[in-house]
Order: sequence, then structure tokens, then C-alpha cells
Amino acid sequence: MVEKRAHVRVHPATGSQVSNVMIDKVIGRVVDISENGFLLSSRDVVKPGIILQLSVMLRELAPKAIEMGAECIWSDHQDSGLTFAGFQIIDISEADKKLLATVVQQLTAD
Repeated sequence: MVEKRAHVRVHPATGSQVSNVMIDKVIGRVVDISENGFLLSSRDVVKPGIILQLSVMLRELAPKAIEMGAECIWSDHQDSGLTFAGFQIIDISEADKKLLATVVQQLTAD
């Protein structure tokens, strides 16, 4: 199968998590991430079309976090109770965009 993604996806260290800034709640963990989106694993049901203001804490950047607005493009609720959801980054500062690019490059080189 040929990869058709525009951006390389990487797998951050275990313990990388995503918080909903508006309700100050951890909603899940990062399975993989790229410069334009990420895959979330969550115990919460996440529905496509929802737009959230998020704080993504990657262990590689600790104690810093990347702040972003992101839209859920798709989700798949599993029988196990987990939901996997694909998010597209729609709003991110230039500084956080550079941090994310740096992490992706570092993890690609490993």
C-alpha cells in the first residue's frame, strides 16, 4: 500500500496526552502525530465535526505543551470502550507549529 499523506506521522513517547482546554480535562492520549494532525485514543466518545481547543503534551517536549484548535475528521468507537479519532489541526501559533515540526523531525530521525 502506498502512503499518500502529505506529512510524516510519528509515534510520540507513551504518556503523551491531549487535554480539552475549555473544560480543563485530559481527553485521551496521542497515538501518532504529524505537522497537520494527530490520532487520539480516548475513553470519551468523540464525534466527527467537533472543533476543540486543545493542549497537547508530548513527553518529548515536557514540561511544554502545544496549544491548538483542531477538528475531529473521523472517529471509530470500539467495543472495548475506546474511541480512536483523527484530528486535523486548524489553528496553531507559529511558535507551537515550530515546536511540533521539531518533535516530528526528531522522532523521524530516531
